[in-house]
Amino acid sequence: MVCVAAVSFNAAAQDLPTNPPPLSVALDAAWRLSAGSRSLINRQAELDARQQAAGAFLSAPPSLSLSQRTDRFNANQGLRESEASVALPLWNPGTRTATRAQVDVDRTVLAVEQLANKLKLAGELRELTASVALARLELQLAQRKAQEATTLLQDTQRRVKSGDSPRVDALQAEAAARLADAQIVQATTALAQAVSQWRTLTGLSAVSMPDGPVPPALPNMADHPLLVAADARARAAQARLRLAEVDQRDSPELSVGVIRDRSLASDPALNSLRVGVRIPFGGTHRNAPRIAAARAELDAAQAELDAAQRQITVEQATALDALQAASTAERLATERAALSTEAQTLVAKAYRLGESDLPTRLRTDNERFDAELALARARTESQRAIARLNQSSGLLP
Repeated sequence: MVCVAAVSFNAAAQDLPTNPPPLSVALDAAWRLSAGSRSLINRQAELDARQQAAGAFLSAPPSLSLSQRTDRFNANQGLRESEASVALPLWNPGTRTATRAQVDVDRTVLAVEQLANKLKLAGELRELTASVALARLELQLAQRKAQEATTLLQDTQRRVKSGDSPRVDALQAEAAARLADAQIVQATTALAQAVSQWRTLTGLSAVSMPDGPVPPALPNMADHPLLVAADARARAAQARLRLAEVDQRDSPELSVGVIRDRSLASDPALNSLRVGVRIPFGGTHRNAPRIAAARAELDAAQAELDAAQRQITVEQATALDALQAASTAERLATERAALSTEAQTLVAKAYRLGESDLPTRLRTDNERFDAELALARARTESQRAIARLNQSSGLLP
């Protein structure tokens, strides 16, 4: 049993926060490993390319056409005609402006969504820090209980040998020691799992401490990153709808060509210039599906915005209630721990003097352990409640 306790203590000591990084540093580390961060450069490059295309004179790349006409396969009188022309796609009225506006809104969406995704990642880190802190406290309590159980077992065995206690007391004390060993193993496993999740998410070996104090005042809900992101997506959907309504037809084309021809073999070749305009007509079969899809996307974005407003309001109210309840639970757990510690001290003293039996001693030891474990959990839940309030308020570490 002593060996198990020593090994577990060494494993726990390696995970103790010697110099824990601030939660903001851990968040930056986790963000660098996230998919959103790694794709950010290419997404910005996409927006830059779209902005450059929207600022171009042509709506699409030009195209080259080559053609030739001859009578070689019928009359063969020397008719030859060669033409080379370039087609220049032009912008429809209003389409260029609407495209630029859409790119600007999409750039805003990218920025605020990065902040919203970072806030969600911060929520995961906040939960992990609380889980690691609780696992560490549980392991420390289990180790202390194992040490106390070892001391009690040794005292009981000496009493049995001297004839002051029955054999059953030694068996009960040894069973309590084995239970303490099992609790160490369980607590060590829980701590290892929580630390592994932290390292997977952040790439850091040291785990940050739980999130810090209660905000003096809740920020304005309109500044919440999730709400700002939902509002930006709604504005982006509006911009796509405006572009769909403006872009009623395919792009018109201005074509410029050079023609070189002759009618007969004896005639000299003549050069001429041809200028043409191609104006496509719009139609319901082209525009109606695009406009309907854009309106559906706008409706969905506005619904998400309304849902985000309701969600943030409810989460803030729930977090405030949970913080108040956690504070009350911590106060009660503190009082219980103090009472159980005092009772265990008196019973332990009486047991050493031979004025109390072993079952009473074991019962008070377990009660003290349960009370201190409940206090550790209550304190961790208070820290978790603070972190959740900060999270629901949209505050980054």
